[in-house]
Amino acid sequence: MSESRKSSAEPVHNSGDIRPLSGTRPVPPARPGGILDAFQVRSFRFMWPSDGLTIWAFEMETLVLGWYILTATDSPALVGLIGTLRFGGTLFGPVYGALTDRFNRRMLLIVDRAVLSGIALGFTTLALSGALEPWHAFVFAAMTGIARNMDNVVRQALLADVMPARSLSNALALSRGVMDISRITGALLGGSLLSALGVGEAYVAVVLLYGGSSLLSLGIVLRSQTMRTDDSGWLANLRDGVSYMRHDQSILGPLVLAFLVNLTLFPTVNGLMPVVARDIYDKGPNGLAVMQMAPGIGALIGSIWLAAYAQSATPMRRMILGIVFWHLSLLAFAVMGWWLAALATLVVYGTTQSLAMISMATTLLHASPVEYRGRVMGVRSLAVYGLPMGLLISGVIAEWLGIRTALAINSIVGLGGTALAVLVWRGLWAKPGEK
Repeated sequence: MSESRKSSAEPVHNSGDIRPLSGTRPVPPARPGGILDAFQVRSFRFMWPSDGLTIWAFEMETLVLGWYILTATDSPALVGLIGTLRFGGTLFGPVYGALTDRFNRRMLLIVDRAVLSGIALGFTTLALSGALEPWHAFVFAAMTGIARNMDNVVRQALLADVMPARSLSNALALSRGVMDISRITGALLGGSLLSALGVGEAYVAVVLLYGGSSLLSLGIVLRSQTMRTDDSGWLANLRDGVSYMRHDQSILGPLVLAFLVNLTLFPTVNGLMPVVARDIYDKGPNGLAVMQMAPGIGALIGSIWLAAYAQSATPMRRMILGIVFWHLSLLAFAVMGWWLAALATLVVYGTTQSLAMISMATTLLHASPVEYRGRVMGVRSLAVYGLPMGLLISGVIAEWLGIRTALAINSIVGLGGTALAVLVWRGLWAKPGEK
């Protein structure tokens, strides 16, 4: 392993209630500390609302841009394309991970969120001046996607840096909870501002939310981080990290599943919901906001439950169950015809999403040594590239065969892929102590 130095005098807390599939690095189970345990850490009290404002802004952007492109072009495929561009930065995930392991993660987070605010300000200026055209939206969506993915990589690695091991699962659930709250309120605020004022005015709120998130991040104190000081360069560091992940099934299996759920599940709520709202239920921006809000309510329910009971010793099995029921809820939503029943199905969709994704993050962060944490989460971010791929594919299928068919195909493909993953990496379903 390359040389490293600690950026803090405090000891590094490698997390751990997960037994890796290889049987190495066993760790004791975490001690429960209550549903609000993570708030005992000062940095988390700043990071929690900062992350919430970022997600709030991002959800508003998703709704406003999707609706703007749909009404300006009348093309579900272009709605899928703009969603793809907003996640295009996933291509650089491994590079971001290498940078995250080399530089101060706190400063990277502060600067990146300030950049997101600047990008939103440029879009707002065009919209308010009346010069906005659809191609502008695609350019700014691509810029946001590049900066947004850096935020994801740094934020997840930084959370493990500032939290002690016993509180990490609780912190992940609470962090997911504030994101769920922000998705609910972001969808409502975005839909209300878009209906009442227009695109430019709605984007003023996005600028302020990103800016506020950057300022709140100043209160984070870096607890511990291992930064590499060798002269091998970021590319060699990246190769080193990828080699490590290939030989650790407790990391490789969840990474593959992360790609699968982004390919088959996330396109519904991260780009295609305007098509569902208009073509199936004949709803406008306010109805779209309600549909975007419903998965957030379900996800919040799941996050609260896991914040209280996330000390389970089988997060990998919980991850698999969450993914299976997540796909089943999507299949139910695809065939649903009644508006209220569809909303209820979206709540279930959100709950199972929380169960799956929080368990996945817990598995990866516990299994990753601190000096590889940024690169692991960087490659995890690369798995998110399944989302833009899924958006493009689903958008085209929706245009040719209808949105219901597109969602049903996604569900069936996802269930088959999950079954295959469990067959290939049998340890994903094993209980602690089983081989």
